[in-house]
Parts: sequence; C-alpha cells; structure tokens
Amino acid sequence: EKHGPYVYVKDGKLERDMTPGSGGSHGAQLEFQVELFWEGKDHPVTKGMPASWKHAKDELYSTLRGPAENMKVLAVSPCPDTNRSEPMIMVLDYGKGRVMHTPMGHADYSMKDAGFWSVLQRGTEWAATGAVTIPLPAKFPGKDEVVVAE
Repeated sequence: EKHGPYVYVKDGKLERDMTPGSGGSHGAQLEFQVELFWEGKDHPVTKGMPASWKHAKDELYSTLRGPAENMKVLAVSPCPDTNRSEPMIMVLDYGKGRVMHTPMGHADYSMKDAGFWSVLQRGTEWAATGAVTIPLPAKFPGKDEVVVAE
C-alpha cells in the first residue's frame, strides 16, 4: 500500500483499492484468458485483437499495486486466486513519453505465445512512436487455443 492502490476490474469498472496489504503475487502457472477491457477496444496496441484469447501457461499476476496515475487498462485476466479481473495490458503517459506494461511472459514457453509476442511488439512500437503499424499475425490465439508465434 506504500506504492499505491491495488488496481483491478470489478463489474466493468476500474477499482483502486487503498486497503492495506502486500502487492504483486501469483499462483501456480496456468493457461489463462486475456480479455479486452473497454479502454483497449480502440487502442493502437490492442486494436483488432479478439475480445478474449487464451495465453500460454504463465504466471497470472494479481494484486498489482502502483500509482496508477494516467493509466489505461487495455486488457484483464480473470484470476482464480482473487476472483477478480486483474490488469494484463496497461499503458500510460509519463511526461513526454509513453509506457506499456504487461506482467505476462515469465518463461520461454510463455513468451512464445503469439498473443504475448504481438503485445510486446505493438506495445514497444506504440511507446516509441505513439502509433502502431505492426499487424496482428495471421494466426492469433483464439478463446480456446494457444498459438505459438512463428
């Protein structure tokens, strides 16, 4: 709580919980859904991504805390440990710059996921230029399938 609120989504609304407690944890690695949040439907990083897609086995981070000022949550993941939708793709303006963050991608196999790879590439381009020209791959994960990047 010294570093900011616990940020999560409840009933379609971004919550900033200042209740005392630790921040940043994860349960056992698992495949999980990544769902576009309303702020991500037209954002350059996530534009064109399906409303929901399956991410490869990874650590699903929850109870993330931080200042969360000027932050937009582009996508969330339902977390079985918290029973909340936890932020998975976030962007924010910082001074004259831009920041994209995702807690996905903790092992080589999770970083080979085509969805993660697209988020990393497109988020990097957006942070550097403010625009995204990198298209989504022809094979992108679906709601029920993980796709390895080619």
